[in-house]
Amino acid sequence: MVLIYRILTITANLPLVKIDNHSQLHYIGLMIHCVCNNINTAKVDQAARCGAKSADQVQSHCGMAFNCGQCRESIEDRLAVLQAHPEPLLAAE
Repeated sequence: MVLIYRILTITANLPLVKIDNHSQLHYIGLMIHCVCNNINTAKVDQAARCGAKSADQVQSHCGMAFNCGQCRESIEDRLAVLQAHPEPLLAAE
């Protein structure tokens, strides 16, 4: 009980920090989807702009082929986001 009181006391005295989401946008493009072939979000986005509609097409666009296949779902999810929102979700101010 004393430990919980101390944790609450310490956290209650910490200053609130405003999170700047725009400064994190740079890292979205660097997120790795395929470790085997080093395919990041920027490469998936580029492949989608060139017409890729599936993870297989993204791999082909990048000149790669699936090794373990663990990235398939992640790439498909990113393509679904791009197809649902063809325009950028956030714009720089």
